[in-house]
Amino acid sequence: MPYRLDSDVISRILEQNNIVDVIEEYLPLKKAGANYNTNCPFHKEKTPSFIVSPDKQMFHCFGCGESGDSISFLTKYKNYTFVEAAEYLARRAGIILEETSSSKNENKELSDKLYKINREAAAYFYRNLRKFPHVAEYLKGRKIDGDVIKKFGIGYASSEWDNLLKYLTGKGFNEKDILKAGLIIEKKTKNNYYDRFRNRVIFPIFDIKNRIIGFGGRVLDDSLPKYLNSPESTIFSKGYNLYGIHLAKEAVRDKSFILVEGYMDVIKMHVHGYDTAVAALGTALTENQVKLMKKYSKSFYLALDSDNAGQTAALKAINIFKKNNLEGRVVIIPGAKDPDEFLNKFGKVNFDKLLENSLDYYSFLEFHYKEFYENSNKVEYINKFFDNIVNVSSEIEKELIFEKLSSKVGVSKESIIKEYNKRSTKQGTFVKAALPEEKKQAVKITTSHEEELVRLILINNDFAYQLKEIVNEDTFKDLKYYQTFKEMYECKLNDKSIDKDSLNDMIMDNMDVSVFLQNDDVDYDNLEAYFKDCIKRLKIKYYEQKRTILTESLKQSENSANSKEIMNEIFSLAKKIKSTKEEVN
Repeated sequence: MPYRLDSDVISRILEQNNIVDVIEEYLPLKKAGANYNTNCPFHKEKTPSFIVSPDKQMFHCFGCGESGDSISFLTKYKNYTFVEAAEYLARRAGIILEETSSSKNENKELSDKLYKINREAAAYFYRNLRKFPHVAEYLKGRKIDGDVIKKFGIGYASSEWDNLLKYLTGKGFNEKDILKAGLIIEKKTKNNYYDRFRNRVIFPIFDIKNRIIGFGGRVLDDSLPKYLNSPESTIFSKGYNLYGIHLAKEAVRDKSFILVEGYMDVIKMHVHGYDTAVAALGTALTENQVKLMKKYSKSFYLALDSDNAGQTAALKAINIFKKNNLEGRVVIIPGAKDPDEFLNKFGKVNFDKLLENSLDYYSFLEFHYKEFYENSNKVEYINKFFDNIVNVSSEIEKELIFEKLSSKVGVSKESIIKEYNKRSTKQGTFVKAALPEEKKQAVKITTSHEEELVRLILINNDFAYQLKEIVNEDTFKDLKYYQTFKEMYECKLNDKSIDKDSLNDMIMDNMDVSVFLQNDDVDYDNLEAYFKDCIKRLKIKYYEQKRTILTESLKQSENSANSKEIMNEIFSLAKKIKSTKEEVN
């Protein structure tokens, strides 16, 4: 039921739920001065660094940086949505929420109806399986026993045209709603329907709340299509869900998701103890599916089919992980077309070895494009890497990739970086090349965000206006070029030009300003976006430095009032770090 959750309601919910009591329902808290502490649930640690402040009604981990209020804790620890966490805390505090009346209510009524239809259909398919011994024999031949059938709710749709339709209408559901659930198809002659799934093994698809949102059907022979899925509906969207996620999310804490390709792969993986296996629903992996998994884990294996299509899908998937700042490893499956077949042939021990020998990002690119290298087509080989590493956001990781690539193909890293920069059209993907050793004394290439900002302002003076947030915040007063930034900002406010000559008067230590004017042979078509990115990364660096200093001060502080003030500053910085990192990512 939708409720009104405006800022006043949220404030009331937080006020009437003591964060200490909320967190203590899940974690053992120990009194530590004015606060409480425990081991952080969001990363592994031996010494408690997770602090709960009853005064601030906030939690903060000095180890991993996670922080927030009671709602934030539940979204992170229980994987609730914001609304789910707020509604839970409202019930906990006895707060009666005001219902909203809108079209959302109508959508919810329809959704609830479709969930009920799907649940009845799943029960029908499941019971139907017992009536057809040949289907049970088929599953047994695939090494799927009764316990597994029950765990996944596997069923069977018989070959008749309207058995399910008759069953559901007999239960009181109308044809229009059954059609909206995607379980029947309308004939060309209107008002006449037939079952979508016929003569297929049926796999119910559950969402993270254990609701059945759709079905997948597999043929028993070699007829096509091999798999048939429910169509998109009010409650089912392939690109937002994963098969097996309802089971895997409960098992994945401190473990990795294993992404496979098909329903049978997921089931066979679970049979062999890999209870974090999930599969995309008949489509290539989407960013929304990655974001769904990211709520539960930041670590992933890709164990897709071994054919060309499967490896191409793995390439696309690992790049989506990179775009989302996540690490994925690719499992190469020799001697079998997929995990299902490999486990049947070689067993769990050998699959464990595949996981141990899985390939990281660079190694998989090397493996995937080995044909170009083996055919001595080094230029194309390098270009293939360029096509992919635009998805890598870390400049350090890019440079490490270029080092490995340089060693592999026998071309200098500087030449590779220069070529990459020439063809890079995506803002922020260029990399700065280090100069040959003999030239380092004569010229300095800027490497810090501070120096890069100065250089960009020289290219476009208007960027100096954006320094306002830097020069007006005390956190940045220790910034290497703080005084220079301040003067540049004031210079622009007074409509004065910022050039080599005026910069000479602003810069510290009589530094030669020509170092800021060098041409790095970089495509700056989207210069403003790069400037903003530098500002954000600079802010993160200084916020984190300040937090480290305050954390040390807190450990040494014996004054409770002073400690409280330091804690307040640390919480404030934690919020800034988190929000700024989200903008960068």
